[in-house]
Amino acid sequence: MSAGILPAFLVLIVISCQKKEVNLTPTCSTNPTSAVSLKRDVFPIIKTNCLSCHDAANHNGGIVLDSYENLLLYGKSDDLLNSIRIAANGKAYMPKGGRLLDCEIALIQAWVKQGLVNN
Repeated sequence: MSAGILPAFLVLIVISCQKKEVNLTPTCSTNPTSAVSLKRDVFPIIKTNCLSCHDAANHNGGIVLDSYENLLLYGKSDDLLNSIRIAANGKAYMPKGGRLLDCEIALIQAWVKQGLVNN
């Protein structure tokens, strides 16, 4: 190896191994003890985490969550909460590839507990 390539290679390794700062702060803006809004709080969580697999075009498992009526159906039957709750192993059944933030789960639980209001 030439003398110029080795230092460049080492710099490349050091740069690629540096930790990038990751923001792990929850992004929920509503306290679940206040009135939870479907439009403001719940549906953005559903849209971001669920609709890629559970909209009218991609209804995996026959589950569609793209309307209030469908969210009401799955919310009343507890299927919605049962699929996102954290199990003893720290995992949730849904969404695939990860789990919702604790504050997102709390918002959805509060919305269900507050009567699944279309607000």
